[in-house]
Amino acid sequence: MLQELVNIGDKIEIKRLDSRGGVVKSSKTYVSQMVDFEEDNNISIAAPIHNNRVIVLEKWVNYRLYFYTIKGLFQCDCTMLQTYRENNMVLALVKVISEPEKIQRRQYYRIECVHEIEYRPVTEEEVQLKEKLLSGEYIHPDEKTEIRKTLAAFENTWIHAVITDLSGGGCRFTSEQELKAGDKVRIRLDFVLKNELKKLDIVAEIISSERKIDKTGVYEHRAEFCDISQNDREQLIKYIFEQERRLIKNKSDRSN
Repeated sequence: MLQELVNIGDKIEIKRLDSRGGVVKSSKTYVSQMVDFEEDNNISIAAPIHNNRVIVLEKWVNYRLYFYTIKGLFQCDCTMLQTYRENNMVLALVKVISEPEKIQRRQYYRIECVHEIEYRPVTEEEVQLKEKLLSGEYIHPDEKTEIRKTLAAFENTWIHAVITDLSGGGCRFTSEQELKAGDKVRIRLDFVLKNELKKLDIVAEIISSERKIDKTGVYEHRAEFCDISQNDREQLIKYIFEQERRLIKNKSDRSN
């Protein structure tokens, strides 16, 4: 069942369980990734790394695993069996002891990063003009031409910004423009996935916008994607997982 939901390389978060099967609230959350499916309901996962140090999970202790997949967020419990090394990687062999359960909440794994983008505000005037153009409610062909000229002018107002964390559901970014909660923006986001350049054009809603105390004239915005196709979202999630796998590998290489 798990193999039908989880792919090799998928992101995993790990929480320790107590003797009654509940999550230990004071325990740290460790980050790992799916490595391989083994026999007897066992799986291999990367040993988590915290503060550039490999964390050895305690043998015979139960943990809850949260799998961030293309199909959603799933959880299941496991028992730690052994830690071993393979191809310069420290791995943990665990036995899955519960059926995977989908967590019914919209949650996407978020990665901290520095990624340059362009964005521009979407004004109410722009929305109304587009609706007018699509409905054909303009009075004269000359009005249609003017509407198109005005909409084209909006396309010349792109503003440089920097994403500081990113998920399949939204992002946090900084810019020199002040925005407010409820504003709509279009975001141009380019990234490389499996050596292929992807170009996304996403409409997002600003959730919050605050002036950064440590940087004069810079604002930090939190935005939720509200107009993104399922295919674009899946491509973005794959890119985020790919970047996280690269980060884990680099940390593992430095710790060896």
